[in-house]
Amino acid sequence: MKCPVCHGELQASDSFCPYCGTRLDWARSGRQGSPPAKHVGVAIGLIALMVLGGLFASGVLVPSATRFYNDARNFLRNLACLSPALCTNSTLPTTSGKATYDQQISLIFTQDFYSLSFNVTAVSQTDSSGFGPAYLLNGLSDTGYWYQVGLAYNWPLASGTSYVSGFHFIWEVFYPNGTTTNPVLSRVPDDVNQGDTVLLSLSFSSGSVVMSNLDYNTGASSSHSYTTGGGSIFKGSSSSRGTRTPTSLMTEWYHASPSETSMKQVTYSEPDVAISSAWICIGEYAPSNPNSVVFGQCSSELLLGSQKQQYSYHGLNAYANQYLFQTGPS
Repeated sequence: MKCPVCHGELQASDSFCPYCGTRLDWARSGRQGSPPAKHVGVAIGLIALMVLGGLFASGVLVPSATRFYNDARNFLRNLACLSPALCTNSTLPTTSGKATYDQQISLIFTQDFYSLSFNVTAVSQTDSSGFGPAYLLNGLSDTGYWYQVGLAYNWPLASGTSYVSGFHFIWEVFYPNGTTTNPVLSRVPDDVNQGDTVLLSLSFSSGSVVMSNLDYNTGASSSHSYTTGGGSIFKGSSSSRGTRTPTSLMTEWYHASPSETSMKQVTYSEPDVAISSAWICIGEYAPSNPNSVVFGQCSSELLLGSQKQQYSYHGLNAYANQYLFQTGPS
């Protein structure tokens, strides 16, 4: 059995490709070969997509129709990739470096929440290896489940030597024992552009936590549900070091080399619910050994009001008030 994206050899039990990181649950039903008659259908479908793409470019298609366009393009791309002759890896650039160091700038909340929502500005930025960051909203439930929803740019795959180009919505769930669903990206670039305002939200609903994204500018959206595990609230932290998985905002960026400090300013905002107090933490570690901290430090507890407060460490900067959190510029 081969990966439908990079054609690496797979084991029957694999859920993710060990070479490129592609999630395989959507590809299991596909066969390795595709009869010639199928290629004709693919070609017709691609021509139809070119027509749709032309209509979109000319402004005929409204934002709500772009999701249909993307879904159709995604389906045909997956079908085409069942035949190696039709499959390309143009969206999976490889790098000379490996994404080894996990850099995080966080605003850790002290309050409990039944739901969380923040807007974030989409900022396209990359390091010298081509890797980009993820802009994340995190919620730690009262039963120990940690939910993440966000927007990623040029996010590295599991191999650490390639990445998915452009903006993608992203979500992940960590179990109380520390195991994870692994980051799940949408399969084709979402309709998110530089400078767009994107809503990130977490909420409890009928035994599940709903992780949602919405681009206010284009109408692109994504929503995923996962079990609450018996939880009913997102817990605030009693100290900055209380947990490695706090209820928080976070700009996370994997780098090939340690202590990179090339970061543009990214703004998270919530105009309706004030954050009374929080900690700002800035750090980096190697995920292969979570105890191997490259650098790390947190502010004292910040009582947040209307004025922005700054915290800087190791060449990185962050700012916060009761309605806003900014990471960078460095």
